[in-house]
Amino acid sequence: MEKEKKNILAYNFELGKIFNTIDGLPEKIQNFTWLCTICKKRLFYNEDLKCFLHKGNRNYFFEPETIEHKTMKAFWYVMFPKFNRISAKKLEYKIGDQIADVYFELLNGKKVVIECQNSQISKKKLIERTKKYTHKNIYVLWIFNGLGTCVSDKKNPRNENEIGALGMEKRVHSLYGGRIYYMNVSGRTVINPPFALHLTPFFKHKESEYNYLGYDKYYKDKRSVILGKIPDYKIICIEEKGYKLARFTDKHVSTLCTKKIIQSIKSICQKRLFKEENLTGIIEIPLSSIISEVKGRYGFHLPHLIIKKSKKIKKEKVEKLIDDNYNIQDVITVRISDYL
Repeated sequence: MEKEKKNILAYNFELGKIFNTIDGLPEKIQNFTWLCTICKKRLFYNEDLKCFLHKGNRNYFFEPETIEHKTMKAFWYVMFPKFNRISAKKLEYKIGDQIADVYFELLNGKKVVIECQNSQISKKKLIERTKKYTHKNIYVLWIFNGLGTCVSDKKNPRNENEIGALGMEKRVHSLYGGRIYYMNVSGRTVINPPFALHLTPFFKHKESEYNYLGYDKYYKDKRSVILGKIPDYKIICIEEKGYKLARFTDKHVSTLCTKKIIQSIKSICQKRLFKEENLTGIIEIPLSSIISEVKGRYGFHLPHLIIKKSKKIKKEKVEKLIDDNYNIQDVITVRISDYL
């Protein structure tokens, strides 16, 4: 079969103009949608041939691969063996009808695949691939480029609010027990090495003349993001919800935050008991006074959610009250004996 004609012209859908490979192309070329100027079908830029080709062309034995994807694979191919005892490692390893980005065999006999994701992938496709690895007794670790097209909003190694999260990201977050792993890569540069993020539902407190106590407006596709700490790149193999998964030894952010909240409540109870000799067994504590103790590390939304919802925080009730200055505040009622 005759090979496809190499296209030097392509229409950039986002920028609305035709580009010529000879005259120059925009940066991060693989992040744009390219169309054939003749048949209007999707194209991709082949960096080796320096031209555009039609997607799915069977005359070439590869699909488009970004430089970022190559950089991610190279990073793990080198770094993983430094923290894990392995007997074999392979790049682009074919396993049945799947090709693993990076494949390792550990000395204990377990097999691990690292899937480096830079471009978009559907929640359904991600779960299908994870299931197939599980059926082959292979543990999979998903790593996402926080600057790639696989995410809605850029992900950074810091606490942030009102950050977009795709359904795929939320699914992986649940799959890995409250964490999702990212690394930030641009071209051949690893800007931020791997980091873990915890995603918490994001809301804004609203008030109106008809709603004197206010209400919390939650946003479906927005999250409050809290940075976790990855001690090193040593992995543990786990089975979660029927899937075989590999993850790092980082501790759950929610668990750490809960411990700090309990310490804060205990400290408040001790101070109140010391100041008031005739104190009854139950006290009211503004949520703001507890959250202020942990906000620097865990932000506002995660502690707020834990105090209100977690059964590990022993409480009589949580309610909205008006203080002496006629300001609305959330208050938790606790029994002192539960904390002293």
